[in-house]
Amino acid sequence: MKKKKIKAVPVYLFLLVMCVFSLFPVYIMLVGSFKFAPDLAMNSYGLPAEWTLDNYRRLLAFNSGIIVRTYFNSIFITAAHTLLVILFGTMAAFAFAKYEFKGKGILFTLLLATMMVPFELSVTPLYIMFSKIGWLNTYKIQIIPFTANVFAMFMIRQYMEGIPDSLVEAARIDGAGHLKIYYRIMIPICKPVVGATTVLVALAKFNDYLWPKVAVQKQIYQPIMTVLPTLNEKDVVWNIPRELILTGCTIVIVPLIILFVLLQDLFMDSVAVGAVKE
Repeated sequence: MKKKKIKAVPVYLFLLVMCVFSLFPVYIMLVGSFKFAPDLAMNSYGLPAEWTLDNYRRLLAFNSGIIVRTYFNSIFITAAHTLLVILFGTMAAFAFAKYEFKGKGILFTLLLATMMVPFELSVTPLYIMFSKIGWLNTYKIQIIPFTANVFAMFMIRQYMEGIPDSLVEAARIDGAGHLKIYYRIMIPICKPVVGATTVLVALAKFNDYLWPKVAVQKQIYQPIMTVLPTLNEKDVVWNIPRELILTGCTIVIVPLIILFVLLQDLFMDSVAVGAVKE
Protein backbone atom coordinates (compact mmCIF):
# COMPACT_ATOMS: atom_id res chain seq x y z
CA MET A 1 0.00 0.00 0.00
CA LYS A 2 2.84 2.36 0.93
CA LYS A 3 4.64 1.56 -2.33
CA LYS A 4 1.54 2.55 -4.30
CA LYS A 5 1.37 5.85 -2.43
CA ILE A 6 5.06 6.52 -3.08
CA LYS A 7 4.61 5.79 -6.79
CA ALA A 8 1.68 8.21 -6.89
CA VAL A 9 3.79 11.11 -5.54
CA PRO A 10 5.29 12.09 -8.95
CA VAL A 11 1.82 12.06 -10.49
CA TYR A 12 0.45 14.38 -7.80
CA LEU A 13 3.48 16.65 -8.09
CA PHE A 14 2.98 16.87 -11.85
CA LEU A 15 -0.71 17.69 -11.39
CA LEU A 16 0.18 20.31 -8.79
CA VAL A 17 2.67 21.97 -11.15
CA MET A 18 0.09 21.97 -13.96
CA CYS A 19 -2.48 23.55 -11.64
CA VAL A 20 -0.01 26.29 -10.73
CA PHE A 21 0.74 26.98 -14.41
CA SER A 22 -2.99 27.06 -15.20
CA LEU A 23 -3.94 29.35 -12.32
CA PHE A 24 -0.96 31.72 -12.55
CA PRO A 25 -2.44 33.86 -15.37
CA VAL A 26 -5.68 34.10 -13.37
CA TYR A 27 -3.67 35.24 -10.35
CA ILE A 28 -1.89 37.93 -12.40
CA MET A 29 -5.21 39.10 -13.81
CA LEU A 30 -6.88 39.24 -10.40
CA VAL A 31 -4.15 41.05 -8.46
CA GLY A 32 -3.43 43.33 -11.43
CA SER A 33 -6.99 44.61 -11.36
CA PHE A 34 -6.36 46.01 -7.86
CA LYS A 35 -3.07 47.77 -8.69
CA PHE A 36 -2.26 51.33 -9.69
CA ALA A 37 -0.46 51.72 -13.03
CA PRO A 38 3.06 52.39 -11.59
CA ASP A 39 2.75 49.42 -9.24
CA LEU A 40 1.67 47.15 -12.11
CA ALA A 41 4.60 48.29 -14.25
CA MET A 42 7.17 47.72 -11.50
CA ASN A 43 5.59 44.70 -9.83
CA SER A 44 3.60 42.65 -12.33
CA TYR A 45 3.61 39.38 -10.39
CA GLY A 46 3.56 40.37 -6.72
CA LEU A 47 0.71 41.48 -4.51
CA PRO A 48 -0.34 45.14 -4.79
CA ALA A 49 1.63 47.62 -2.71
CA GLU A 50 -1.68 49.41 -2.21
CA TRP A 51 -5.04 47.80 -2.97
CA THR A 52 -7.48 49.93 -4.93
CA LEU A 53 -10.93 49.67 -6.53
CA ASP A 54 -10.27 52.71 -8.71
CA ASN A 55 -9.69 50.53 -11.79
CA TYR A 56 -13.21 49.11 -11.51
CA ARG A 57 -14.76 52.57 -11.19
CA ARG A 58 -12.80 53.85 -14.19
CA LEU A 59 -13.67 50.85 -16.34
CA LEU A 60 -17.40 50.98 -15.58
CA ALA A 61 -17.47 54.67 -16.49
CA PHE A 62 -15.30 54.18 -19.58
CA ASN A 63 -16.65 55.49 -22.91
CA SER A 64 -20.10 56.37 -21.54
CA GLY A 65 -20.55 52.99 -19.89
CA ILE A 66 -20.02 50.84 -23.00
CA ILE A 67 -18.48 48.09 -20.84
CA VAL A 68 -21.57 47.94 -18.64
CA ARG A 69 -23.88 47.83 -21.68
CA THR A 70 -21.98 45.07 -23.46
CA TYR A 71 -21.55 43.17 -20.18
CA PHE A 72 -25.30 42.93 -19.69
CA ASN A 73 -25.69 42.16 -23.40
CA SER A 74 -23.51 39.09 -22.86
CA ILE A 75 -25.50 37.97 -19.83
CA PHE A 76 -28.83 38.39 -21.63
CA ILE A 77 -27.67 36.70 -24.84
CA THR A 78 -26.08 33.81 -22.97
CA ALA A 79 -29.11 33.23 -20.73
CA ALA A 80 -31.61 33.33 -23.61
CA HIS A 81 -29.49 31.14 -25.89
CA THR A 82 -28.76 28.57 -23.19
CA LEU A 83 -32.43 28.33 -22.22
CA LEU A 84 -33.43 27.61 -25.83
CA VAL A 85 -30.61 25.11 -26.32
CA ILE A 86 -31.64 23.16 -23.21
CA LEU A 87 -35.33 23.29 -24.21
CA PHE A 88 -34.77 22.04 -27.76
CA GLY A 89 -31.99 19.66 -26.71
CA THR A 90 -34.06 17.88 -24.06
CA MET A 91 -37.05 17.58 -26.40
CA ALA A 92 -34.97 16.13 -29.23
CA ALA A 93 -33.10 13.85 -26.83
CA PHE A 94 -36.40 12.56 -25.43
CA ALA A 95 -37.65 11.77 -28.92
CA PHE A 96 -34.46 9.95 -29.97
CA ALA A 97 -34.13 8.06 -26.68
CA LYS A 98 -37.70 6.90 -26.03
CA TYR A 99 -39.57 6.89 -29.34
CA GLU A 100 -39.31 4.82 -32.49
CA PHE A 101 -39.97 6.42 -35.86
CA LYS A 102 -39.01 5.83 -39.46
CA GLY A 103 -35.51 7.00 -40.35
CA LYS A 104 -34.53 7.55 -36.71
CA GLY A 105 -31.09 5.98 -37.04
CA ILE A 106 -30.24 7.79 -40.28
CA LEU A 107 -31.41 11.14 -38.94
CA PHE A 108 -29.41 10.72 -35.74
CA THR A 109 -26.30 9.81 -37.73
CA LEU A 110 -26.71 12.84 -39.99
CA LEU A 111 -27.06 15.11 -36.97
CA LEU A 112 -23.87 13.72 -35.44
CA ALA A 113 -22.11 14.18 -38.78
CA THR A 114 -22.78 17.92 -38.65
CA MET A 115 -20.52 18.10 -35.59
CA MET A 116 -17.59 17.21 -37.84
CA VAL A 117 -18.07 20.32 -39.99
CA PRO A 118 -15.87 23.20 -38.74
CA PHE A 119 -17.92 26.22 -37.75
CA GLU A 120 -15.65 28.51 -39.76
CA LEU A 121 -16.87 26.91 -43.00
CA SER A 122 -20.45 27.97 -42.30
CA VAL A 123 -19.76 31.58 -41.30
CA THR A 124 -19.94 33.05 -44.82
CA PRO A 125 -23.16 31.31 -45.97
CA LEU A 126 -24.81 32.08 -42.61
CA TYR A 127 -23.80 35.73 -42.88
CA ILE A 128 -25.27 35.98 -46.40
CA MET A 129 -28.50 34.25 -45.34
CA PHE A 130 -29.09 36.40 -42.26
CA SER A 131 -28.17 39.60 -44.09
CA LYS A 132 -30.94 38.90 -46.61
CA ILE A 133 -33.58 38.56 -43.88
CA GLY A 134 -32.37 41.63 -42.00
CA TRP A 135 -31.06 39.97 -38.86
CA LEU A 136 -27.61 41.58 -38.81
CA ASN A 137 -26.87 43.87 -35.85
CA THR A 138 -29.62 42.45 -33.65
CA TYR A 139 -29.89 40.36 -30.49
CA LYS A 140 -31.76 37.56 -32.25
CA ILE A 141 -28.89 36.77 -34.60
CA GLN A 142 -26.79 36.04 -31.51
CA ILE A 143 -29.49 34.05 -29.70
CA ILE A 144 -31.51 32.00 -32.18
CA PRO A 145 -28.85 30.54 -34.54
CA PHE A 146 -27.22 27.38 -33.18
CA THR A 147 -29.99 26.75 -30.63
CA ALA A 148 -30.38 23.35 -32.31
CA ASN A 149 -27.22 22.22 -30.55
CA VAL A 150 -26.34 18.66 -31.54
CA PHE A 151 -23.76 18.32 -28.76
CA ALA A 152 -26.34 19.18 -26.08
CA MET A 153 -28.88 16.83 -27.62
CA PHE A 154 -26.35 14.01 -27.80
CA MET A 155 -25.25 14.37 -24.17
CA ILE A 156 -28.81 14.39 -22.84
CA ARG A 157 -29.92 11.59 -25.16
CA GLN A 158 -27.12 9.33 -23.92
CA TYR A 159 -28.26 9.93 -20.35
CA MET A 160 -31.91 9.28 -21.20
CA GLU A 161 -30.97 5.98 -22.81
CA GLY A 162 -30.14 4.73 -19.32
CA ILE A 163 -33.66 5.43 -18.02
CA PRO A 164 -35.78 2.24 -18.12
CA ASP A 165 -38.44 2.19 -20.82
CA SER A 166 -40.76 0.57 -18.28
CA LEU A 167 -40.91 3.87 -16.42
CA VAL A 168 -42.19 5.66 -19.50
CA GLU A 169 -44.62 2.86 -20.28
CA ALA A 170 -45.99 2.96 -16.74
CA ALA A 171 -46.59 6.69 -17.10
CA ARG A 172 -48.43 6.11 -20.38
CA ILE A 173 -50.63 3.46 -18.74
CA ASP A 174 -51.47 5.98 -16.01
CA GLY A 175 -52.71 8.34 -18.70
CA ALA A 176 -49.73 10.68 -18.98
CA GLY A 177 -49.24 12.27 -22.40
CA HIS A 178 -45.98 12.98 -24.18
CA LEU A 179 -45.57 16.45 -22.69
CA LYS A 180 -46.36 15.32 -19.16
CA ILE A 181 -43.88 12.44 -19.37
CA TYR A 182 -41.29 14.91 -20.66
CA TYR A 183 -41.52 17.53 -17.92
CA ARG A 184 -42.78 15.43 -14.98
CA ILE A 185 -40.56 12.36 -15.38
CA MET A 186 -37.67 12.80 -17.81
CA ILE A 187 -36.52 16.30 -16.87
CA PRO A 188 -36.38 15.68 -13.08
CA ILE A 189 -34.43 12.46 -13.61
CA CYS A 190 -32.05 14.17 -16.06
CA LYS A 191 -31.19 17.12 -13.80
CA PRO A 192 -27.49 16.16 -13.50
CA VAL A 193 -26.85 16.01 -17.25
CA VAL A 194 -29.03 19.07 -17.87
CA GLY A 195 -27.00 21.00 -15.29
CA ALA A 196 -23.70 19.90 -16.82
CA THR A 197 -24.91 20.74 -20.33
CA THR A 198 -26.13 24.14 -19.15
CA VAL A 199 -22.68 24.99 -17.79
CA LEU A 200 -20.91 23.89 -20.98
CA VAL A 201 -23.33 25.65 -23.35
CA ALA A 202 -23.35 28.87 -21.33
CA LEU A 203 -19.57 28.88 -21.10
CA ALA A 204 -19.20 28.42 -24.86
CA LYS A 205 -21.78 31.11 -25.65
CA PHE A 206 -20.43 33.68 -23.21
CA ASN A 207 -16.92 33.21 -24.64
CA ASP A 208 -18.09 33.26 -28.26
CA TYR A 209 -16.11 35.77 -30.29
CA LEU A 210 -16.12 34.94 -34.00
CA TRP A 211 -19.85 34.93 -34.77
CA PRO A 212 -20.82 38.17 -32.95
CA LYS A 213 -17.71 39.84 -34.36
CA VAL A 214 -18.86 39.00 -37.89
CA ALA A 215 -22.62 39.48 -37.50
CA VAL A 216 -22.84 42.48 -35.16
CA GLN A 217 -21.14 45.80 -35.89
CA LYS A 218 -23.25 48.13 -33.75
CA GLN A 219 -21.80 48.53 -30.26
CA ILE A 220 -25.17 48.64 -28.52
CA TYR A 221 -25.83 45.00 -29.54
CA GLN A 222 -22.32 43.61 -29.12
CA PRO A 223 -21.33 41.25 -26.28
CA ILE A 224 -18.41 42.16 -24.07
CA MET A 225 -16.15 39.52 -25.63
CA THR A 226 -16.02 41.44 -28.90
CA VAL A 227 -15.49 44.80 -27.19
CA LEU A 228 -12.89 43.85 -24.59
CA PRO A 229 -10.09 42.93 -27.05
CA THR A 230 -10.47 46.26 -28.88
CA LEU A 231 -9.67 48.21 -25.72
CA ASN A 232 -5.97 47.57 -26.21
CA GLU A 233 -5.68 47.99 -29.98
CA LYS A 234 -3.37 50.80 -30.99
CA ASP A 235 -5.37 51.77 -34.06
CA VAL A 236 -8.52 52.67 -32.12
CA VAL A 237 -9.37 55.58 -29.87
CA TRP A 238 -10.03 53.23 -26.97
CA ASN A 239 -6.36 52.47 -26.21
CA ILE A 240 -6.45 52.27 -22.42
CA PRO A 241 -4.01 51.27 -19.65
CA ARG A 242 -3.13 47.65 -18.99
CA GLU A 243 -4.61 47.64 -15.50
CA LEU A 244 -8.05 48.35 -17.00
CA ILE A 245 -7.65 45.45 -19.42
CA LEU A 246 -6.95 43.13 -16.48
CA THR A 247 -9.92 44.60 -14.63
CA GLY A 248 -12.18 43.95 -17.60
CA CYS A 249 -11.00 40.34 -17.81
CA THR A 250 -11.69 39.90 -14.10
CA ILE A 251 -15.23 41.25 -14.44
CA VAL A 252 -15.91 38.94 -17.38
CA ILE A 253 -15.30 35.72 -15.44
CA VAL A 254 -17.70 36.60 -12.59
CA PRO A 255 -20.96 35.34 -14.24
CA LEU A 256 -19.27 32.10 -15.28
CA ILE A 257 -18.02 31.46 -11.75
CA ILE A 258 -21.46 32.18 -10.31
CA LEU A 259 -23.09 29.81 -12.82
CA PHE A 260 -20.67 27.02 -11.99
CA VAL A 261 -21.10 27.51 -8.23
CA LEU A 262 -24.89 27.32 -8.60
CA LEU A 263 -24.78 24.19 -10.76
CA GLN A 264 -21.63 22.49 -9.49
CA ASP A 265 -23.54 19.78 -7.60
CA LEU A 266 -25.46 18.80 -10.73
CA PHE A 267 -22.27 19.02 -12.78
CA MET A 268 -20.34 16.72 -10.42
CA ASP A 269 -23.30 14.32 -10.19
CA SER A 270 -23.27 14.03 -13.97
CA VAL A 271 -19.54 13.27 -13.97
CA ALA A 272 -19.99 10.69 -11.20
CA VAL A 273 -22.85 8.94 -13.00
CA GLY A 274 -20.80 8.83 -16.21
CA ALA A 275 -17.89 7.29 -14.31
CA VAL A 276 -20.11 4.62 -12.76
CA LYS A 277 -21.60 3.75 -16.17
CA GLU A 278 -18.16 3.28 -17.60
